[in-house]
Amino acid sequence: MGPKRYTDMPCKIDDIPFIDAVVISHSHYDHLSHPTTTRIKEKFPNVHFFAPLGNKAWFTKCGIDNMTELDWWQSRNFTLSANRPTGKEHEETADAVKAGGDQDIQAVIGCLPCQHTSGRTPFNKSHTLWASWYVESGGKKIWFGG
Repeated sequence: MGPKRYTDMPCKIDDIPFIDAVVISHSHYDHLSHPTTTRIKEKFPNVHFFAPLGNKAWFTKCGIDNMTELDWWQSRNFTLSANRPTGKEHEETADAVKAGGDQDIQAVIGCLPCQHTSGRTPFNKSHTLWASWYVESGGKKIWFGG
């Protein structure tokens, strides 16, 4: 369902070695794609999704329970595991992670305001929250504006 994709994705999910967490900025089809989300969950069963308030029902309907919805200014502690399962396709990445140490990485993922809207149909505009995000770990912060 939803509009047809006219441009290719910037990378293929199968080319990504591992995903610990996914942050969703808003519910528009180009930012919350059912095929992409379910493929990520299939390939990375331990992935955790973070989305703004009101989006949990969509994830539950898709069979994804490993998700957290947050309001602006809320945050959650999150552990990135250094001990990921390895297979032939992940050997290089696993070696790179181990070179940096095999301790888990502690992070904070936080939900922040942004100027936008949400909606998947003409009838549910702004029924769910939209957000930007920050991730803080090791004394550094990054910001994702969506």
